[in-house]
Amino acid sequence: MEIGPLIIFFILVVAAFFLISLGLFSASKTYLRLREEGATGKKKPFSFKIESEALSRAFKPLGFIINPVYKRLTYLNKLKYQTEILRIDLNIFVLVGIKIILFIVFGCLGYVFLLRISPIYTAISPFVGFFLPDFLIWRKVKRKKEEIVRCFPETVDLLHMCINAGADLISAIKWVIDKSMYNPFIEQLAIVLSEVQVGKPRAEALRYMAKKLQLADISSFSRVIVQAERMGTPVEEAFKNLSDDTRDRRYQNGERFAIKASLKILFPLVFCILPAIMIIVAGPIIIKFTQGDMLPTTF
Repeated sequence: MEIGPLIIFFILVVAAFFLISLGLFSASKTYLRLREEGATGKKKPFSFKIESEALSRAFKPLGFIINPVYKRLTYLNKLKYQTEILRIDLNIFVLVGIKIILFIVFGCLGYVFLLRISPIYTAISPFVGFFLPDFLIWRKVKRKKEEIVRCFPETVDLLHMCINAGADLISAIKWVIDKSMYNPFIEQLAIVLSEVQVGKPRAEALRYMAKKLQLADISSFSRVIVQAERMGTPVEEAFKNLSDDTRDRRYQNGERFAIKASLKILFPLVFCILPAIMIIVAGPIIIKFTQGDMLPTTF
């Protein structure tokens, strides 16, 4: 059997596993209201959850394999901490079981299809399957952080307007949660508000949000509020400065992305678009020239 079809089939199988896993960890991007569904018929915010009880029972016979592997993979605790940003109820036991199954499946596929090509590919393929769930989860965390940074300036402007209208910080956050369109940063503010309502200090709740998200904008947001509360300065003045800073930072980020776009488009332009244009324009001329049709004829 030829090697070429084996490589193509193996790539298709790996792509199928990747797309299926990506579908399992995908979440809807529809913007929903953040209030609970009530008499008005408004929907609850989308929250992605993995039903792990059935999977836990399915993987329970493999506990003698999963538990030693989990003890050695200490980075999974950090992964579980990061998934709190996504509001995913991550079951580490189930995750390790899925990683072991993918390790075996990709190892078998690599042995069947890649052994004839190179033993190195066969040795690498099990580890590709083992770390594939980690890659998908980290990718989702990164995308959620980018969404938070993108919608952060508008939310800060809304809070600034509410505070200028005479509301305190908690009332402004509550109004933004109730009246504004859902976005990931408002979701984090809702978590802060729920923690404050159960008795957690406001400064501590804001610091925990900044520590969890690990974003410069959110850290400055929580630091400005905590310092204003500690120093006794007006909160509206602090929010005015924060709103101006976030707007300027967003403008600078837009300029930086615009500069990067011109560099990123250079590679496809030179290696993909220009060769196709040259083939279309100069191809017929070269063919005619090689066949002698372009040479002058003597009478």
